Amino acid sequence: MVVVAAIDCGSNSTRLLISEVNNGKLKKLFKTHKVTKTSQGLQDSGRISNDSKKQLFNTLRNYLKLIKEYEADHILCIGTAVFRDAENSNEIIEEIKQKFDIDLRIITGEEEGQLTSVGVLSDSEINNNLLIIDIGGRSTEIIYDGQNKINVNSTNVGVVTLNESFLKQNPVISNEEEEAIKFINSNLDFLDDFSNRTLIGVAGTFTSIASIFLKQKKYDDEEIHSTLIDFDWINSFYNSIKLMTVSQIIGKHNSLDPKRGQTLTSGVLLALSLMKKFKINELKVSKSDILEGLILKNY
Repeated sequence: MVVVAAIDCGSNSTRLLISEVNNGKLKKLFKTHKVTKTSQGLQDSGRISNDSKKQLFNTLRNYLKLIKEYEADHILCIGTAVFRDAENSNEIIEEIKQKFDIDLRIITGEEEGQLTSVGVLSDSEINNNLLIIDIGGRSTEIIYDGQNKINVNSTNVGVVTLNESFLKQNPVISNEEEEAIKFINSNLDFLDDFSNRTLIGVAGTFTSIASIFLKQKKYDDEEIHSTLIDFDWINSFYNSIKLMTVSQIIGKHNSLDPKRGQTLTSGVLLALSLMKKFKINELKVSKSDILEGLILKNY
C-alpha cells in the first residue's frame, strides 16, 4: 500500500486528490479544488499572467502542506490545456520545480481523455456504450468507446474560452448567446450520433450542476456521485441563470464555489448544447475523473 497525491493544474481550477493505493484499488483520503483561473487573459496575451501564476503557486504551496500532513509517498502533477497553449509554460514549469520540487508534466488532450476514462470506469458499473464528457476551462474532452478501444475528441472550447470570447456578462445578451452557441456547435460538427449512450459528466461544471440540483447547503462530492439529471431540468436551470447576475447566482446557490459563479452560465450552456447535439435526455454525474485515473495509471 502506498499513499499518492495527484494534482491537476487545469485552466480554471487546480485540484488535489490524496489516496491510498492497494492492488489497483483507491481509498480516498482527501480531495479538494481551488479555482485559480490559470488561463484568465490567455486568450489575448498568449501567456499565463503573473496574477494567475501567483494564485496557482499559492494553491500548490497549500497543497504541499496537506500532502505532507497525509504523509504521501509520491506526487503526480499534470498540466492540461492552459499549459498546452501558453507560450510561457516551460518557464512556469521550471519555477514550480525550483520552488516546490514538483515535476509538472503537460499532457495532450488525448491523454487527458484516456486518464479520465480510467478514473470514471474505476468507479462505475458502466463499461461499454459510454460517453464521458469533461468540460474544462479551455478544452472539452469527449470520450467514448468504439471498435474495441477508448476514443477521445479534445475540442478547443471551454468555460473560460466562452466567457472571454462570447458570454462576457450576466445576464446574458442574446446576440452573444447566439454567437456562443454557433461556436460550440462548430466544434462538434465532426462527432457521431451518441443518442443511445449513457452520458457521464465529470469535473467542476457537472459536479456544480449536480450539487445545485440536489439543493446542497454545502458541496459534498460523495452525495453527488451517480446523480441523474434530465435534460428538461438543465434546460430550465440554464434559462433561469442566464437572466441573473453573477452575484445573484452565487447568493441563490449556497454550495457553489463563488469563484465558479462567473463561468457557471457558460458551463451549463455547453452541457445543454452537448445534450442537444447528442440527443441525450439524461445525464449521470461522476465524482471520479482524471485524478483517480492518473493515480491508477501509474500505480
